[in-house]
Amino acid sequence: MTQISHYAGQRVPALSHALLGAIDTRAVECVGPPETEQERRDRLRRGDAAPGLVISLGPKPQPSGAVVAEAKRILPDLERAMEAMPHARLGVEVDRFLDMLNAAVVNPQDEQALQMRKMAVAMACEGMPAIVWTPDTLRLAVRRFKFFPAAAEFVEFMEDQLAPLRSRLAGVRMVSRCTAREEPVREPKTPEAREAVRKKVAEATARLHAQTAEDERIRKFGAWMPDGAEGLTGRALAAALKRELPGLSGELLIVTRQRIEVLERAASLAAAMGFNSPKEPRGLVESVWKAISR
Repeated sequence: MTQISHYAGQRVPALSHALLGAIDTRAVECVGPPETEQERRDRLRRGDAAPGLVISLGPKPQPSGAVVAEAKRILPDLERAMEAMPHARLGVEVDRFLDMLNAAVVNPQDEQALQMRKMAVAMACEGMPAIVWTPDTLRLAVRRFKFFPAAAEFVEFMEDQLAPLRSRLAGVRMVSRCTAREEPVREPKTPEAREAVRKKVAEATARLHAQTAEDERIRKFGAWMPDGAEGLTGRALAAALKRELPGLSGELLIVTRQRIEVLERAASLAAAMGFNSPKEPRGLVESVWKAISR
């Protein structure tokens, strides 16, 4: 990572997205619009899926070797940043913070009261990690406090800023102790393998084009009826279509032959089952597929 964060003069590498994902210990994740209980009951009653809802169950997978290496690399810097700030440096930071707060609140303290408050805050903040004394924390403090805070209020505010940092450090420490998952070895494809893939793609494309052409031909000519054949079904319709074959050509001839074959087969099956006058199945597409599947 090239992004650098500054904590009281220290340079600490920022965490990559992969490492942040690895230290996320939640077992269930829901992403989507909120849903009230009544909306949920109505949705379940209708049998609808939750819109935009993504649920991830189970433990997180083992981190990759790169993520474990990153955690081990930045862990010493994060641990140093979480060490207690030296007393001399702590006094400087307390002066900087409280001077800025004194200028921002509606009840600024006089010089003597401000010095006494600085001494109390410095004593209360002994042992506080250096990582929290940042310009961002100072900016948040200026926005948070309308009135000059007591020492306990200031410490509580600083601890609130430290909580996610402590959690993140614990996560990085756990990832650094993980066993990296084994990455599959991906061997480069040979020219023969690439050629085989290209052939399969070409064959699949050709089949798709042939099927599309067949569907279009059936859609165009599958309902054609010769003059005087309206209302005929079964063998009678097949006979009427046969009489027209000499005058047909092209795709109409091909589709008509398919219809005759399907009609005769359906009539034979109906006769064997004891039915009379079988009708042509609705739509030649279904008829052709039935004939082909037998």
